[in-house]
Parts: sequence; structure tokens; C-alpha cells
Amino acid sequence: MKFSKKAAKEIRRCQEDFLYFCTKYLKILDKKGRVLALTPNYAQRRFMEAKARNPWVYVLKSRKLGITTFEGARNFHRTLFNPNHQALVLAHTDSAAKSIFRIYQRFYDMLPGFLKFDLKLQNKHEMQFSHGGYILAATAGSDSARGSTYQSIHCSEFAQYENIEELIAAAMSTAGENASVTLETTAKGLNGAHRVWEEPNGFEKLFISWREQEDARSRKKPEWIPKEIQDLAQQYELDKYQTNWAAATYATRCAANWNTFLQEYPPEAHLAFISSGKKFFNRVYPHAKPTPGYHQYVEPQKYRCYVMGVDVASGSEHGDYSCFVTLDCTDKKKPIMVSTLYSRMSPSEFTERIEHEAKKYGALVCVEANSYGLSVIEGLVAREYVNLYRRVKYDKATNRWTENLGFHTTRSTRAILIARLQEYISREWLIPSDETLKAEMNTFVFNKSGKPEADSGHHDDMVIATALALIAMNQVEVVREIKKKKPPGTIKEMMEFEVQTGRLFQHSKDLFDKGDTLSEEKPPSLDGFM
Repeated sequence: MKFSKKAAKEIRRCQEDFLYFCTKYLKILDKKGRVLALTPNYAQRRFMEAKARNPWVYVLKSRKLGITTFEGARNFHRTLFNPNHQALVLAHTDSAAKSIFRIYQRFYDMLPGFLKFDLKLQNKHEMQFSHGGYILAATAGSDSARGSTYQSIHCSEFAQYENIEELIAAAMSTAGENASVTLETTAKGLNGAHRVWEEPNGFEKLFISWREQEDARSRKKPEWIPKEIQDLAQQYELDKYQTNWAAATYATRCAANWNTFLQEYPPEAHLAFISSGKKFFNRVYPHAKPTPGYHQYVEPQKYRCYVMGVDVASGSEHGDYSCFVTLDCTDKKKPIMVSTLYSRMSPSEFTERIEHEAKKYGALVCVEANSYGLSVIEGLVAREYVNLYRRVKYDKATNRWTENLGFHTTRSTRAILIARLQEYISREWLIPSDETLKAEMNTFVFNKSGKPEADSGHHDDMVIATALALIAMNQVEVVREIKKKKPPGTIKEMMEFEVQTGRLFQHSKDLFDKGDTLSEEKPPSLDGFM
């Protein structure tokens, strides 16, 4: 193709000055469907600055900031003006890949004639110029992207990919020398996208909040500003126009769901991850990470009652964890986490640790009686530790009631377990002390079938163990347990009893009457005492 001197000069300027080319010749559709010049907004400028520092950038963002469009503009520019430059765009679905590719088609279709370099190929997924420049928009994991080397790679909404880290690694294997790589997404729970964000991997990490969006403002005051938005406005010093926009967006686009708002429009990076996805628990614990090993939070105390929940695994190096959770349940409405163990060990070794801890606290032990849990129950019985949770069931075949040790988890009983824990957490009856439990609750989500379970790549062993401990409280009576122990025999022990249990010791008047020992005789009436 031959160009006039004027056209050649303009082409050269466009090639050397991306922003000039972008603002003068690239057209986009705005949110109202109007065709406008692509003038970079604040978020897009921040992204461009990050790219200037490092060609590998991971953008974690709110919705509708225009990063996908702007990265499309950069790739289109490089492909249009650099012979044989190849750009790859990966999306989570085929329809998303086609939608992104339409951005490239619009760029080309609206160029002036002298910039419309001849095309060798064009369809719904591909565009190839006669000079060899090539753009492919494909679904992550598809075979179409393999076998080539790309100088520009754009992974769009990659938190939505299946097998995130595997697919990112596959995409990176196609990167040429000095390639430009962009990962951009809104968060979707603490999945592989979170791990890529947290790990040192060469990517510049860029978080862009909706607060940096110029059009995230409204002069129209909403009828209702919920408390969550009021608190958000105070914490992040939002002005009244941002607050108006947030309240309207919360009510309309997010159906007045706070978790949805935080997922789509997070104010901070860590909240983007732990508030996104279909979380089961309504509490979030920023920065919580699993901490394997034994942890004691409160030492054993006299006149207190304890329960222990036990979840047993095989001990495999790459399998689930075996864990126990010990609770002080003297006040059943305010149980206290006193000790935990989270480790990979054989069932026999784990049984020894359970016995030692249970004897130390005098705890009623509730073991999940499934799979490896049965061997732990048998081991505890063999060691003559019989303070175990029991379930009673009517056997129609023998026409009698039978007693079995441990808690047998089925589809229906698991729902009871999880619901009990959810109630205690949401009502703040149980305040988690253990970092592993907090981390597991952050990643405990509803799966595609609606079943609450650990998100892909995470564990729920501590969640189950804690729920089992709460279930064990059904078989603990504080007064009955106290009666089994040696009663207070001195005024000092009596006072300790009342402080520890929150109960008035019924023989306390005897101690004051008799001196420093408790009478063996029947105590006098306590009418009128205290």
C-alpha cells in the first residue's frame, strides 16, 4: 500500500505515540451506547504507568473501569504497527472472548482509510494483517492458542477460570521474549487468583478501587443510605457524591447485598478476595492464614467443663489435616476456644495426642465416626478413655435402642453441624482464637450445587472439628460434671468455684460457719443467705 507524505507522517506519529493514536483514532461505546474517542480515564492511566514500570502487570479491580478496553487498545496498536507482532486474549467463556474481540473489530472498522492496513484474515476470534500482525481471542484452556509464540498476552477475568494456576502457566508458556503480560480480574474468593496476587512472581500488583472511577459519583441523593454505606463513607472519607453513588449501586446493582457490593466494588484488595465468591459465613478475617501445629490459648482450670471436636484424616503428606478443637463450655452460650491441633499425622499418633489433651482438660470428646475416625475411637476405647460422645439410635431389626460412639456425618447431619457453627459465629457466641479456623471460614463457600464446603485448593478440617465440639455440648451438663469433681473444701476453693463457674456454691454458708473445711453433715438452710 502506497501512502502520501502527509499520511506517512501521520502513520509514523501514530506508531510512535500511543496516546495520540488512541485519543484521535480509536473509538469506543460508552455506557450509554454513544461512540466516543478513547480518552484514558484515571484508572486506565494508572494501568499505563504500571505497564511502563513492568511489562508484567496483575490488575485487581472493581467492575466497569475500562481496563479490558484499554489493554485491547494497547494490543491493537502494537499489532497494527509492528509486523508479525502476535497478541493473545484469553477469556473465561467463548461468549466473553467474542465480546472482547468485538472491541478490536470496532477499533479497525472505525479507523480512517489510510490506517486500515490490509487484512489477511478476519472472523469472530481472529484478525491478521497482511504484514503478519495477528490477534486471537480464545477461551482459556482451548487448543487454539497452543503452538504459537505471543508478544502480548491478556488474561481477562482470569479469577473465573477453571484450574487458574494451570491455565496461567499454560498461557505463560506461549510468551515470547520480552513479552507484555496482563492479568486482570475482579476477585472471586480466595482461589488461585488470590495465590497469584500474594506470591512473589514477577508481576507488578495493581489494585484499582471504584473510588478512583470518575463516574462513580451521583448528585442525586438516594432515599435510603444503609448503615454499611454510612460506615464505608466514614472509613474511606467518601464525599457526598461518592456516597450517593455507593448507596444507589448497593440498592440496585447489588440487590442490597453487602457481600455482593464488596465483591463487585471492593474498597481494598484484601476485602476484594475475602468478600467475593459465595461465602457461607458472614464474618471475614483479613490476613488470616493457616498455622499448622498445636496451640494452647487457655490453660485447664478447676470447675470448668470442656469438650473436644475431632476430625481425622489419613495422615497422607498431601491429604487433609487431622485436627482437634477444645472448647470451654461452662457457659454454653459463650464457649471459649482453649486449644487446637492442626497437623498431618497417622491416626495412631493422632489418637495419642487426643488422649493426652482430653485427659489434661477432662474433655468430652466428639470424634467424627467416618472412615479414619473409627480407628481413633477404637484407639481411645482401648486406652480406656470413655468420656466420648455417644449417639443413640433405635434399631428396628432388634427392636431395641443401640448406642454408638462418635458423630456419624451424613448429608443431613452435616447440615446440622455446619448450621450450629454458623449460628455461633454470626451471633458472636464463639469468638475464634485460631488463625487456621479463621482462614478456613474465609474460604468456606457454596459450591455450584449449593453445598457449603471448602473452596477449591483449600481445607475445611478445622471448621468441621469446631462444629463437632459445639455438637458435643449437647451431652454436657455443667452441674453434673461439677458434681463428678472433688467439691470445694475450703473458703478459698469455694470462692474459686464461684468465680470459675459463675454459680453460687450451695454449701458456702457451711464454710463460713465451720471455718476452713466443708461440713460432712447436711448443710443448714440457705434461706436468706446472700
